Amino acid sequence: MPKNHYSVEISVAKYPQDELFDDESDEERASSCQMYKTISSVIVDDPDLVYTHFLQLSQCYESMSTNNKVVVFTDDLSVRKAFYGLLYNSTRTGLIADSKTMQVMGVLSITDFTMMLMMLWKFRENIEEMKGKPLTYDEFKGMDIANMKISRWKELLRRKGMQRDFISINSNQSIFHAVELLTKHRIHRLPVLDRRTGDCVFILTHRRILHYLWKHCSCLSRPDYMYEKVSDLKVGTYTGIHYATQEMRLLDVLDMIIDNSISGVPIVDESTMKIVDVYTRFDAVAAAFSRTIDMSITVEEAIRQRRKICGDRDGVVTAPEDVKVLDLVETFVEKNVQRVFLVDDCFRLKALVSLTDLIVYMVLRPAVALQSTKLS
Repeated sequence: MPKNHYSVEISVAKYPQDELFDDESDEERASSCQMYKTISSVIVDDPDLVYTHFLQLSQCYESMSTNNKVVVFTDDLSVRKAFYGLLYNSTRTGLIADSKTMQVMGVLSITDFTMMLMMLWKFRENIEEMKGKPLTYDEFKGMDIANMKISRWKELLRRKGMQRDFISINSNQSIFHAVELLTKHRIHRLPVLDRRTGDCVFILTHRRILHYLWKHCSCLSRPDYMYEKVSDLKVGTYTGIHYATQEMRLLDVLDMIIDNSISGVPIVDESTMKIVDVYTRFDAVAAAFSRTIDMSITVEEAIRQRRKICGDRDGVVTAPEDVKVLDLVETFVEKNVQRVFLVDDCFRLKALVSLTDLIVYMVLRPAVALQSTKLS
């Protein structure tokens, strides 16, 4: 019996990035009929491969947003000052450039500052006179660790085996390859570099990739799994979910987040397993605006401080445990979140689906399955 084939019409950039005219306005580029070419007969043997093939045909620069900002720090700047630079620019991640050559060589994020506070607090915990005592921010600013240069901080992490290699991608490489790198190295942000100058064009994230897919969804045939239940496909984590209770120490919660390379954890009522809040890496920035730094407080108190200092934010984003894949994708796009919690009718935690889980299922899983079929 002949295998079914699906024909998909996909529009991709006609010219490589370096052939585009810099002096053209956005309106001129958008209206240019010669900007894109349509591949009208892409034969897809398996409909599950539609998104895979689409991202293989799409170059990284095509997913760049129109409102884009990249913050770069030289490695002779102190981590504390760089941290305030991130906050001032309303971004969570900046790039590190060698102060002599100005070559991009690494990434600095809010997590670096959080790890610095954790390291300092654990050091104080080993000194009896300081154990459990809050640290005033003025005291922190006067300490060597607060004024440590980025280069020295990264070297310290390297000696402790906590420093990751700098991973980047060229702007003309495929978005599919970007997904492979993000997944393989378990990173959330991937600098996209200009292949000629080595300058960073923008930073690609899972969120940006999903938005790019969603933008073109109406032009692509949808795989059957988009109408199936997420729980039936086992997309996400259903056992061994990392969570915290309201009574846990803030330091223990941050350890859980950092050690497991996750962006945040749900806060649940221990007796009912109902979700009451979520604590993320970014929430730790509240410590920068507090008069004292105290990681011995409960996560419940830390969340209260966050609300007092940073104001309220969107609540926990949940979906029913029988949600369809298409509806879940729409939730991710509309709410602009990193994770969605699947709950039952009583709002009890049943599963956690991250952006990474969703993109791996939609993009990488079909490619791996196809490769396995070819090898067998």
